[in-house]
Amino acid sequence: MDLQGDGFLARAALADHQDAGIGIGRDKIDPLPKLFHLNAVADQLTIPVAAIVAHDPLGIRTPRLLADALGKIPHRHCERFLVPIVAISIHRRADQLMERLPGESIYGGKTPAQRGAEKLVEEFRTLNDAATRREEWMAVQAIMTGAIPIVGIGVNETINFGLTNVKTLTGNNRWGQSAAKVLDNLDDWAREVLVSGFANVDMCIMGKTALRLFLADESVQKALDNRRVEMGLINPRDLPNGVRYIGHLNKPNVDIYEYAEVYLDDWTDPANPATNPLVPDNKIVLISSRADYMLGFGACTYIDDATQQWVTVESDRVLRSYIEHRPDRRMLELQAHPLPVPDKADSWLVATVCA
Repeated sequence: MDLQGDGFLARAALADHQDAGIGIGRDKIDPLPKLFHLNAVADQLTIPVAAIVAHDPLGIRTPRLLADALGKIPHRHCERFLVPIVAISIHRRADQLMERLPGESIYGGKTPAQRGAEKLVEEFRTLNDAATRREEWMAVQAIMTGAIPIVGIGVNETINFGLTNVKTLTGNNRWGQSAAKVLDNLDDWAREVLVSGFANVDMCIMGKTALRLFLADESVQKALDNRRVEMGLINPRDLPNGVRYIGHLNKPNVDIYEYAEVYLDDWTDPANPATNPLVPDNKIVLISSRADYMLGFGACTYIDDATQQWVTVESDRVLRSYIEHRPDRRMLELQAHPLPVPDKADSWLVATVCA
């Protein structure tokens, strides 16, 4: 897995397939796993809540989704969602093309049309970057909270994946306190994901404060500084885009990372925007880099100005341009319908380890 590109946590948890409509399976029949049923590209999102566990001759539990058996599962619950839309636009007035662009030669002699073409490429990159960051934020919310809030004009919904592998340490059991058992916590939680989510975690992503307490813990330092037992290696190095590789533990068998990317929260309190870390400082995530997560996209539908007909495009991005008047301006709009979808709702674990 490439850990060095944009959107590290999104790709670590969400392989970028080009499928779209998705269904989320979760059940109330303990201890069956929570599975996800994938459908075809569609505007609507069907969420069947059902799963079947089959026992093979060796007695190994293997999850299986059977479409013809969905109706036979008790307590089955279905929800439908419209795939959320991300629509970002930039407008350009005619007078903006009459002036030289930054860095343009005084004697270049570019026409407004040539400047317009250059601006088009620049603005598309701006829109694409904004959509990518929105997808990254949605992916992080799906992992860190198990749910994605969908808030907009006339819309206030939450897509809940039913995550139950959520831990919170309290009192002296918190990291940095007298009764903390850091390595035991990680080992127990890795086993819990294996049992409940059928996944072998191989990555531990830590927030800033959690990482500092982990590295300062005496039991961790003692275990790593042992000549006769190789428990791991701390070898920090920086990777691009806010990612830092910290080291490796042998028990549990995980690579440790820090992800320092941030986002601007200007909707919780619009009067006081806040810059927050994508991975909260006091939390850690145990997750597998090989899980079959995906970033799905719904179809994009719009009215074509030339034909005045509705057009539907099966794509992760649609870039279109149209004219508005009073005053005259050209609008450049990017439309996408992204939705990150985990493979199994309990195939990762989120823990709050300190205050």
